[in-house]
Amino acid sequence: MKKLYIVILSFLLSSSLIAQNFEEITGTPFEGVSSSSIAFADIDNDGDQDVLITGIYNYELISKLYINDGDGNFEEVIGTLFYGVAVSSIAFADIDNDNDLDVLITGGSFWEGFVWRPSSKLYTNDGNGNFTEVLETPFEDVSWSSIDFADVDNDGDQDVLITGEMEIDRWVYGPIAILYTNDGNGNFEEVFETPFEDVYLSSIAFADIDNDNDQDVLITGKTDSNTRIAKLYTNDGYGIFTEVLNTPFEGISFGSIAFTDVDSDGDQDVLITGKNNSNDKISKLYTNDGNGNYIEVLGTTFEGVSGSSIAFADIDNDNDQDVLITGENNSEQKISKLYANDGNGIFTEVINTPFEGVYISFIAFADIDNDNDQDVLITGQSESGRISKLYQNMTIVGINENALFRSVSIFPNPNKRLINIDLGSLSDVSIKVLNVSGQMIYYKENIYTPKYQFELDAAPGIYILELSAEGEKQQFKLIKN
Repeated sequence: MKKLYIVILSFLLSSSLIAQNFEEITGTPFEGVSSSSIAFADIDNDGDQDVLITGIYNYELISKLYINDGDGNFEEVIGTLFYGVAVSSIAFADIDNDNDLDVLITGGSFWEGFVWRPSSKLYTNDGNGNFTEVLETPFEDVSWSSIDFADVDNDGDQDVLITGEMEIDRWVYGPIAILYTNDGNGNFEEVFETPFEDVYLSSIAFADIDNDNDQDVLITGKTDSNTRIAKLYTNDGYGIFTEVLNTPFEGISFGSIAFTDVDSDGDQDVLITGKNNSNDKISKLYTNDGNGNYIEVLGTTFEGVSGSSIAFADIDNDNDQDVLITGENNSEQKISKLYANDGNGIFTEVINTPFEGVYISFIAFADIDNDNDQDVLITGQSESGRISKLYQNMTIVGINENALFRSVSIFPNPNKRLINIDLGSLSDVSIKVLNVSGQMIYYKENIYTPKYQFELDAAPGIYILELSAEGEKQQFKLIKN
């Protein structure tokens, strides 16, 4: 089914955001889950983003795969081999260099007296989205886990770091942090004598923090002594890691970490959420000087949360990284808050979003409907119960540096083939829509009303909308699906 909305982008790259709008997609097949993990990936090589979801559904543990038809309509894949897990982590990677995405899933594999039985299972992909479990891997079984793939030794294949809580003996558990290197064919071997401190209730992320073209790593979580840590390790390029001392990071557990370049200076900054050693819930942003030295950004508007998830994405196509944060704040309220970035790492909360607040949550951005914007899936425990809600990114508006048109906003009607234009203080405006061949398919002049709406009765494709007023013009690119 073709979508009846239009995504509108500024025709010029030098644009500034004025609006964004997400709308919940109802009727999805996703089960509501908490203690969950989500990962988008093109598992069947058809050019769209499919999704794997794990977690607690009612009193059942699930790991369900859903295929995307390219328009954002998902259908569950029946008969997969994936074990149902919770307090879990999912990571896709091409482990055997056959140009498809395999998957590692960790987590509690079943519930026994409210104690999780850990598991770590690797599945290879045949290229069409059919997965087969790899038996006799060296991976320790874990729950309350985090996993991340990266080429740590620059040999062109994906290695993996696994943290979490392993079962030492029946009813006896302990934390781990183990690195495994890949031989290029998907065979993994444990790396001994790493400096990593063992953790559970953990979060880990690889990034090149010092611009030396190798993957460093930040590890957070709770140790065997119940101390919460946040430790940064640099890589020598061969997979040998050294702890960076005297970092400003607060130790946290039951949180999330995410690297991105928030201030457009070409290095990897980091946002950390979770519960610290004083049992306060934090959300702290740290900027990087380019050499891997971090300083906390004071005065941010982020709410401190635990049971949290963080996802960065350019939601408004202005070439900077915005952020969505979920979790439970210090007032024990469940939140899902979106913050827009001004390009310099200054974030402002976007109000009136439709997102439901969640705890023990997971969020993931992906372009699910191939309209060149970032949609988002949110799972977790809300006030109304466990949810898995998909939100479509409906409005992306850019405005030219031209001050005359700066107050203009343009956005689609999600249910009809309509374009809504708020002209602000402009009057006597002309509107023209052209196809890519320059043929005019819509024209209206002498518009004096501040709000104007019209129907674009045209085939799917790319169009140019041109506004004219006071002898000046502004063009926008329309993408109709």
